[in-house]
Amino acid sequence: MPDTAVIPVLTRKMRSMFALLDADRDGFLCADDLTAVADRMDAVFPGQAARIGTLRSTLHELWQDHLAPTVAGAGRLDVEAFELGIRRSVSVSPVTLLETLHEGACAWLSLCDTDGNGLIDLEEYQRLNQAIGGLPAQQMEESFRRLDRDGDGTLDPAEIDAAVVEFFTSEDPEAPGNWLYGPF
Repeated sequence: MPDTAVIPVLTRKMRSMFALLDADRDGFLCADDLTAVADRMDAVFPGQAARIGTLRSTLHELWQDHLAPTVAGAGRLDVEAFELGIRRSVSVSPVTLLETLHEGACAWLSLCDTDGNGLIDLEEYQRLNQAIGGLPAQQMEESFRRLDRDGDGTLDPAEIDAAVVEFFTSEDPEAPGNWLYGPF
């Protein structure tokens, strides 16, 4: 395995995101993988049809507007093409991409807000982990701690907004947003 010190930060994050989205773990992404992500969230957070619908819509938009243009022939992307698609969208239409990604992250996190207070606490964040990847609890606790910029024990909308932008654009290895979906 290559030394992570020589792999650019954004590449490491895109590989991590790709692994979360690759529902069937075949090493490729297609539109069905993104639908499966919404299905996994629905299984962990049942009874939230409107929020799942928002997530499905946003994932569809991510595929259609930002990833599908990168797809060659087979209707699927490998990890390099996924990163290329994200980087292309960042350079060509950064506002549109960040809006789509923000909507997706908010949809994911709103599903986690099971008490409806507009904030995500550690327990709610851990349920997100159950749905998207099953990372060790200790790693998700570390991720949550890094994302909680004000240290109040919750993630508020401003912290989530900042994390989305950093996750998809920052090459700073210390940016808190790098940890949005767990260690990268």
